[in-house]
Amino acid sequence: MIRLANHPDYRITYHPAPAPTEKLMITFGGQPSDISDTGFGSDFAMKHGWDHVFVAQRRHSQFQGLHAAVFKAAVAPLCTAGRDVICYGASLGGYAALYYGGQIDARIIAAAPMLPAWKGLGLPAYADVPVHHKHLKHSRRSKHAPVVIYDPVQRRDVQFLNQTVRPTYRDIREVALPFTGHTVLVALSNMRLLKKLITSLVVDNKIPQLELKRSGDPSFHRERAKALSFTHPDFARQEYERALAARPAKSTINNLFSLLVRMGDKAALQEILDSCANDPNPQMTILPQMLVRAEKLGLHVDHDLALAS
Repeated sequence: MIRLANHPDYRITYHPAPAPTEKLMITFGGQPSDISDTGFGSDFAMKHGWDHVFVAQRRHSQFQGLHAAVFKAAVAPLCTAGRDVICYGASLGGYAALYYGGQIDARIIAAAPMLPAWKGLGLPAYADVPVHHKHLKHSRRSKHAPVVIYDPVQRRDVQFLNQTVRPTYRDIREVALPFTGHTVLVALSNMRLLKKLITSLVVDNKIPQLELKRSGDPSFHRERAKALSFTHPDFARQEYERALAARPAKSTINNLFSLLVRMGDKAALQEILDSCANDPNPQMTILPQMLVRAEKLGLHVDHDLALAS
């Protein structure tokens, strides 16, 4: 392990492969990752015997403290002629793969790329995070068409693609996977398709045929429910219930709870409150703001449930 750059805002760490290899995989931390020597993609790269560089950001900085020139200077000695350099990341890390991959002419694999502080998104939670990076189209671009894996139903993901990535790379290679959610790689992993996709992209630079498992997959049912919750609430309710049956998750139970509040189904809401109060699984926890809404509806909220949330 060799630290190529170390700073309070970032760390760039090189993990040489045990044997010579033409491939160099550079991966980037997502949100809410912090300074570390390994992270997203590290195990995957090292298990395949590739040279690996992990790029970490200070928590909440969104890579804005790492200047493009600093990154390039750190990794340039590894990007020798003839090397196959791949930048790979998801969400915030996917944005970083696009931004920094362009600096070194790397191949780029970006899953649901997102810069939450991007002003075009107008997200209040990140309004105070300064954005120092140039727009992608005004930065160095890779000669390689990036591969972007995403869910076309995710409004903000598509908005970010339309505002930043598509204007920059007209030849973008899109892998659109509806109802896999923003955490598209998690959904693919649950379907046991992630390794197949990323290995094919890295080794052969090809997008393989993917037969998505739909029925019974919690991500699929949850994301379909979210997409249809306003137009088809009864169907969305069934989809949330299918997702929970497949895998309990805090986000899913609270999405269902919110939907039932809108539907005004007090009996179902009370049933969920009683069930969660007796369920030891921490994933079956109702959030405080949901409990407040329940009390306003005159429902009984267990005091211990309120403390647990």
